[in-house]
Amino acid sequence: MRNPPVVKISLIQLSVVLLVALALELTLRRVVALSALLGGLLCVLPNLYFGLRAFELLGKGSDLLRGRRQLRGARASQRAVASFYRAETGKFVLTLTGFAAVFATVKPLNPAVLFVSYGLCVILQWILVARLHAAK
Repeated sequence: MRNPPVVKISLIQLSVVLLVALALELTLRRVVALSALLGGLLCVLPNLYFGLRAFELLGKGSDLLRGRRQLRGARASQRAVASFYRAETGKFVLTLTGFAAVFATVKPLNPAVLFVSYGLCVILQWILVARLHAAK
């Protein structure tokens, strides 16, 4: 099986977030640009972690991709489900702690821009995944 394009999607998202933050820095205030950047990063980084962990490209399960014994059947599906649960839990914790850290440490901050940037980054991810599936 070919590796999933999680890194490619995250790099595209990160590029868009950086370009938007730069454009906002040049046209609006720095607080708006920083808030947009942080909102995008709060989306991209946990999603990248999820993708790498879920598909066992990161951590303990990655030795399967280096040519070790491949699991098949029920064991493989149990392992895949467990891997996705661990990945989703880690993504959730990273997202929560990221928002908490941003709200606790970044002053001044524009919460509306932060949440809009986060939401638009999520929508961008959906669009990228849909386009990759349509291209197959």
